[in-house]
Amino acid sequence: MALRLGLVGAGFIAGVYAHAAARVPAVQLTAVASPRSAAEFARRWGIPHAFDDWRRLLAEAPIDAVAIAAPNDLHAPVAIAAAAAGKHVLCEKPLAHGLPAARDMVDACDRAGVLLACAENLLFAPMYERAAALVRRGELGQPYLVRQVQAHAGPYADWFWQIDRTGGGALIDMGAHGIAVVCRLLDAWPGSVSAVLGRFLHAARTPADDHAVVHLRFPGGALATVEASWATPGGADLLEVVGPRGRLVANLDRGPAIDLYREPGPGPAAGPSGWHHVMYEEAWQFGFPQELENFADAVAGRAAPRFTGRDGLRVLEIICAAYESARTGCAVALPFESSAPRAIDHWLGAPAT
Repeated sequence: MALRLGLVGAGFIAGVYAHAAARVPAVQLTAVASPRSAAEFARRWGIPHAFDDWRRLLAEAPIDAVAIAAPNDLHAPVAIAAAAAGKHVLCEKPLAHGLPAARDMVDACDRAGVLLACAENLLFAPMYERAAALVRRGELGQPYLVRQVQAHAGPYADWFWQIDRTGGGALIDMGAHGIAVVCRLLDAWPGSVSAVLGRFLHAARTPADDHAVVHLRFPGGALATVEASWATPGGADLLEVVGPRGRLVANLDRGPAIDLYREPGPGPAAGPSGWHHVMYEEAWQFGFPQELENFADAVAGRAAPRFTGRDGLRVLEIICAAYESARTGCAVALPFESSAPRAIDHWLGAPAT
């Protein structure tokens, strides 16, 4: 029997989930909730139930689980209420906008006996999976340098600029992916973190960081750099691994892709002229259908979840420590305790009360 999934959110990432779910027989997208656009979203994707409030979705929809594709400040209240209703939870990264809320999510799901999975789609991206397999079989020897970059020129929705909603900037948004990727690749959690942050393109719109460089030191001496950016026109999705016997580079945003050249001047296709790299089956190449399939299999007991809520909690802890390092200019040892309601408070200071 397919997992009946309710979707909280109807924005860009929710559309990616809807597209991905259509490719996964083990998942039936049954309901969606959004305060303004649920009905139109449901019509577009053929979803039978639409609600203007996620609370109604939990109370009335015939679902087994929820996927939370809403702003970060809603992750904890939705997940905690879903757990109380006996629903399993797949939550978009970051797990929450601060560690206290993330801990509450993990505790609530543990008490209710439901699965809490953190959505880290890059762990399922076929190119990154192949890179990890090459590393595991020893093609490079024992890796000692890892670099992951995820970058673009700025978020796609206005709420990303509001730190009360996000808990931070590029670091908590994009860096969550990179930290998860390098920790899984090295099969370890770091012992310390240091970071530098900047505001380059978007200082007028948000007090948050729009570029972050995070250095992680692992037991045994391996080093990893995670670069997360809202300040990189053209964007990048890149993984690089170095070991004593070789070097691996996986350029996710360039392959597989179709090379398209567009002449300058008016024409039926919108967009700039010149060469473009057009990715096909983008949701699959970035791992979204595979992520949903793993979640459904984990709920059914057919597989272990690839990235649990506790894993997401560890990533958020590293992010909080990175913000602290950016403030102090010093490396921060892990584990790191935080009672700050927003991760970025470790960099900016607590909000005025």
